[in-house]
Amino acid sequence: MSLVLIYTMATLAVFLICFLAYRSRPQQYADLMGVSAMIALVFAVGNLLLAMYRFPDALLAFPLLDLTLAAMIYRAWQKNREPWKAVMVGSLVVQLMLHFAAIAMWKTGELTQYGLWLYVVSINAFFVVQLATLASVGVGHGLDCLRRWLSDRRGVHTLSDAQS
Repeated sequence: MSLVLIYTMATLAVFLICFLAYRSRPQQYADLMGVSAMIALVFAVGNLLLAMYRFPDALLAFPLLDLTLAAMIYRAWQKNREPWKAVMVGSLVVQLMLHFAAIAMWKTGELTQYGLWLYVVSINAFFVVQLATLASVGVGHGLDCLRRWLSDRRGVHTLSDAQS
């Protein structure tokens, strides 16, 4: 199975997890839903650019994509300072630095095969951090709902047992 397919499935799974959290509590998880949708969109656009322009030419668009995403999440963080948003912005800022370093090395002819490999592995690692961050918020909500449901069920049984 190709790495792109694995990342596509992971991105869709995270989007679905965030969507379910949003459906459960729209007010609380609107930002989570929006960020997961934007991550999925940036992932799709990035892969489309790679298919159309090939590497390294497509690399020139990546800083703009990540900067836009970081600015949007930072703005949301200013309104509601949730820790997951800070993690997302921080990981995107690191990605921006990696993009600029890779572009600078490519344009000056200093980008080696090892440097390219290191860049790709690092970008992928930070993408995994972003997906894990979003998924952890959505899964955390799901586990909290499950805990409350089980607690309510125990309360119903305890109440009915006491009435007998």
